[in-house]
Amino acid sequence: MSYAGGGFMSQGGSQSSPGGGKRTGSSALRPITIHQLLNAEQAFAEAEFYIDGAEVKDVTLVACIRNVSSTQTQLNMLVEDGTGQVDARSWKDPAAEETSNPYDDFAINTYVRIIGSLKSFNGKRHLNVNRFRRIDDFNEILFHPIEAIYVHKFYKDGPPGGATGGMNSINATTFDGGAANPYAAGGAGGGAGGDPYADLPNVQRSVMQYVAEQVSSGVAGEEGVNVNSILRQVGGNQDRVRQEYQTLIDDGHLYQTIDDDHVLPTAS
Repeated sequence: MSYAGGGFMSQGGSQSSPGGGKRTGSSALRPITIHQLLNAEQAFAEAEFYIDGAEVKDVTLVACIRNVSSTQTQLNMLVEDGTGQVDARSWKDPAAEETSNPYDDFAINTYVRIIGSLKSFNGKRHLNVNRFRRIDDFNEILFHPIEAIYVHKFYKDGPPGGATGGMNSINATTFDGGAANPYAAGGAGGGAGGDPYADLPNVQRSVMQYVAEQVSSGVAGEEGVNVNSILRQVGGNQDRVRQEYQTLIDDGHLYQTIDDDHVLPTAS
C-alpha cells in the first residue's frame, strides 16, 4: 500500500525529472539514514544539500512513526530510525480522502518507507514526502541501513576492489552509465559484466532487465517504456507482473514519466 504526496503529483506519484528525462547523478534516488539527513551540508539556507561531497535531491529512508498530526491538507509525521528523528510532511490526496482515509493505516509505531526530498524551513530540516508506504516485510527494516552504509562507503571509497576511491571513482563508474550502481543493484553493486538486478525477485528482475535493454538500445526515449510492452515481454501471470511492476515503482527502482503507464529506471 502506498500513497503519493505533494499537491502537484499524480495519483501514481510520478518522480520524473524535468522534461521527463531519466534521473542520474545528483537526481538519482539515494538511500540514507536520518542522521545523514540531519548532518547534510548546506552552504546557505536555500542551497542544495550535500552528503559525502555529493549533491542530494531525492532520498529514501525507512523509519518508525513516533507521532502523527493531520490538517485538512497535510499529514505530518515525526519519524525515527535509530540514528535520529525528523519531521516528514506529506500533502494529502483529495481524491483518496473522498472515499476513505488511508492515512489512518499509518499509526504510531508503524514502520514506513519514505521517498522525498530534504528541505529546511526556519533553520529546521524536514523531509518533503513524495511517496510513502507501510512496511509489511520487516527484512526491509534491516536491509535499508545496510544499503545506506554501502552507498556511503561507495561515495567515500569508490567501488569494491577499485584502485582509487572517493568521488572520482563514483562519477566514473556509477553515474556515467557504469554497471556498479549500488542502488540499482539493490544494495550490492553488480560490477562490470554482472547483472545489477541479480538480487531482485525473478519477475522484478525480468522487468528491470527489459526496461534497461530498451533504454540502452535507444528504443525508449524520454517518454519511457510502456507498461503494456513490459507485460508482453515478461509474460506469465499478468496480474503478478503488474504487481511487481508497481513494487519497483514504490521501491524507487522505476519512476513514471509522461503518465502512470510509462517508466524509466531511476538509476541507469
